[in-house]
Amino acid sequence: MKKKVVLLQGTFDILNWGHVRAFQRAKALGDYLIIALNTNALVKRFKRRNAVLPWYQKKFIIESCRFVDKVVRAPDFSPLKLLKRHDVSVYVLTREWESTKQKEIAYMKKKGGSVSFSPRFKGVIPTSKIKEILLKEASRKQS
Repeated sequence: MKKKVVLLQGTFDILNWGHVRAFQRAKALGDYLIIALNTNALVKRFKRRNAVLPWYQKKFIIESCRFVDKVVRAPDFSPLKLLKRHDVSVYVLTREWESTKQKEIAYMKKKGGSVSFSPRFKGVIPTSKIKEILLKEASRKQS
């Protein structure tokens, strides 16, 4: 029987509880979870800022999560090449990206795969807020 491969792409700059919950939910949709981890060059181009951690460190951290089977480099905003290369059955994303991922969604539907929209989990402290808290703490200690 063919494995049901699931793909989820993201920056995961400072891994938080919401990211791990998304990995858990994505893994439950299939047999094999691939995380397409945005390269730091893509983070710089797309978010117009430097990534917090080196890519290989983020890869190592994410690979240690029991829900994740493989981490691959995502150098492009579009994961279309990765969806094809890894014969993905389920493409997972959040609703905020739906309008910008129409080619990928159409590809998945055409090939007979599926698209799953991961919810935003309540109670998650976003990465941007975590950075803000850490910066305030560092600033306070320097004063």
